[in-house]
Amino acid sequence: SSGINAEYGGKFDGDPSTSVIQAGYYTEENQLIYGITIDCANKKWSSHVTDPEDKHQDRVKSWLHGHLATECESGAIFDIWLKIHQPYMMSWIFNGQAFQFDTRVSFFRHGRIKIERTRPLKVPTKYGSNKGKFFTVKASADSIWASSGAARFTRLTWGQCISWPRSMQENCQGARQWVQARSKMSTQVEPNPGLGKFGSDMQIFSPTCFLGSKYYNWLQESVHPDRRSQGRSWCCCVDMVTGRTIDDDDEASCAMSLAEGQGGCERSCMEHVKTGLVEEVMADMESEPDESLML
Repeated sequence: SSGINAEYGGKFDGDPSTSVIQAGYYTEENQLIYGITIDCANKKWSSHVTDPEDKHQDRVKSWLHGHLATECESGAIFDIWLKIHQPYMMSWIFNGQAFQFDTRVSFFRHGRIKIERTRPLKVPTKYGSNKGKFFTVKASADSIWASSGAARFTRLTWGQCISWPRSMQENCQGARQWVQARSKMSTQVEPNPGLGKFGSDMQIFSPTCFLGSKYYNWLQESVHPDRRSQGRSWCCCVDMVTGRTIDDDDEASCAMSLAEGQGGCERSCMEHVKTGLVEEVMADMESEPDESLML
């Protein structure tokens, strides 16, 4: 599979100072494709692959390692992403930190033109993501569902999609910045950079907010495409407070964007505008004008 996100979310419930989190993607025969270990006590991470040089047996070896950018803190939420770009191009992300740091130059042809592009390193593993069958994620020193001292996993999303924590459901700006911090947005953007080449998806797929407020635009014009949309993004009518599709009915609330190259949406979703919220935002803007608001 390619263009797929696997997103795990959780919370450190109690003292996580001895917690170790391990996540991995495996073949049907339980052969590791690509995995990570997060060592909260030592504030370090490492990634693992099945050694492609060993033709006689499947031997797991370490690949990359580094220091955690953020500490594991009691009461804090956390998230782990695996972005699958291509069979041997995959990216792990933990709390908005990419677990890769080097790039390579690759080439492809567009007609007679040879084009150069910078991409993440090829993952040196024996098995590509096209052989993937299942994920595992676990935490120690306690069991995953222990009452203290461990990471508790609370949600999983999988597919050609993007999600954000439920705690941000009623804060469009928070959700937008959270998604952008894990996106391919440039690492040079201030004050909230993205992950550049190591990000999960283009930043245009972040939720859009009504006039920079905490409320969602009733029409989301760039919802991440999937296999059904033939490469085109989705246009979806959403609730201005929660950002969820109307009545949680994706089929009725969403339609493909206009033909490739045209962009935009056929529908306006104006029937779902909450006039009271619009008036609230407009009144706030009149009383406290702020040119820094993000659309």
